[in-house]
Amino acid sequence: MTRGIALVTGAGRGVGRATAERLARGGYVVVAGVRDVPRAREEIGEPPGIHLVPLDVTRPDQVRAAAEIATDFAGGGAIDVLVNNAGYAMMAPQESGDLEVAREMFETNLWGAAAMVQALVPAMREAGRGTIVNVSSIGARFSNPLIGFYHASKYALSALSEALSVEMAPFGVRVVMIEPGMIDTDFSSATRLSGAVADPASPYAPLFGGLRAGFSAWRARPDTSTGASCADAIWEAVHAEEPPIRVVVGGDAAELDAAIRDAVDDADFQHRQRAFLGLDWSPAPPRPREP
Repeated sequence: MTRGIALVTGAGRGVGRATAERLARGGYVVVAGVRDVPRAREEIGEPPGIHLVPLDVTRPDQVRAAAEIATDFAGGGAIDVLVNNAGYAMMAPQESGDLEVAREMFETNLWGAAAMVQALVPAMREAGRGTIVNVSSIGARFSNPLIGFYHASKYALSALSEALSVEMAPFGVRVVMIEPGMIDTDFSSATRLSGAVADPASPYAPLFGGLRAGFSAWRARPDTSTGASCADAIWEAVHAEEPPIRVVVGGDAAELDAAIRDAVDDADFQHRQRAFLGLDWSPAPPRPREP
């Protein structure tokens, strides 16, 4: 028996792929949006219940086409689950990061999710049911250095999610944000470097080196997430009677969540954040003015 119809963006790898597979195992018909269908078919085959479709969420024509396919599976009506997962990161100092690259990232991480909502939510509203899952990050509530542009896209996604949750509540449509910490996927390989971030002569070179070491140590922790654990969290949220708007995934994310809540002020949190990452990058005392 079919449990329902789901559409998952960014389903070619990591959390998106794991989520598509988890939903399909649970009885959903899943429209899995990927940028490269032949490559995805080579890597994951054609598991029962999963229908691969070309979907670059920055392309309106592909957004419309994927939404129409999902709607057709739903008999011309509302789908049951929309998982906005497509996204990637950009690492750059803000003084030299390429703003065009940052805008392209926002097109995927933020506006792509908004486009999927506009394509599919009207039918959900009319049907009076459905769940929208926006795959975010615990980094939607704090910012690591050199990744401010990426964090900004997740902050913005949180703002849209919070507003959408209130807008949709009277119509029976739920909105959930999934907030993992470090995830053991190939997401880091999709991170784009920009500006002088990797230049050994850059004044940010010590910070870049420290951040990479800190991320490596973070990734080695036993309490981080996997694509499968995020998919399980999504499954549980979709089927909860009253899901919270935020679902923190992983012990590392829970630790950061507690630090955010318990910090006395922003300076206290930033101190805890540097300690979490092992960063030796403390504020300098103010320099005296030149006479």
